[in-house]
Amino acid sequence: MSIALHRATLGHARGLARVYVDAWRTTYAGLLPPRALTGMSYDKQTSEWAYQIRHKGLHCPILVALDARGAVVGLTSFGRARIEDRPAAAPFLKATGGLGPGEVFTLYVHPDSQDQGIGRMLLDGAFAALRERGMGQAFVWVLHDNPARYFYERLGGSYVADRDEELWGVRVRQAAYGWPDLAAEALVRPQRFG
Repeated sequence: MSIALHRATLGHARGLARVYVDAWRTTYAGLLPPRALTGMSYDKQTSEWAYQIRHKGLHCPILVALDARGAVVGLTSFGRARIEDRPAAAPFLKATGGLGPGEVFTLYVHPDSQDQGIGRMLLDGAFAALRERGMGQAFVWVLHDNPARYFYERLGGSYVADRDEELWGVRVRQAAYGWPDLAAEALVRPQRFG
């Protein structure tokens, strides 16, 4: 399968919505209330992603994974870490200077395209972009009961923190995985994208 990473444009918003909604419904079934998943719509998410691209793209870039036909099959968004209410940043604050640590906010691959290395490509792309922006460390939050969290362990992420958050009236446990040296990650998995 031929996959290319590109910076998201408004023309990708509908594809981003499809990946996001389908991945949420598959991944979080049984972990989040059914009303949260059934209440999602492609139209609403298309508007949300278009807004993100239009208004937050400079500070919170979005990369898309496109298949050979140009269809969006995966996405990731990232930027400067949200450290005010997220304790995972603490292990990195002493070791980092400049802009502080980066954070991968979202990473989703469409259920029909999983287990093909696309998630790894997206994570590598996010790390490359964070390095280019002067961030030497990164972390990601994932639901603790989500089996996909082991994906981050397989890619060298260390379990660095956990926290509880209320989502749709349900208290869920989240785990943070961190990479303390993105320069070392670049030596192992260099990445280029358009």
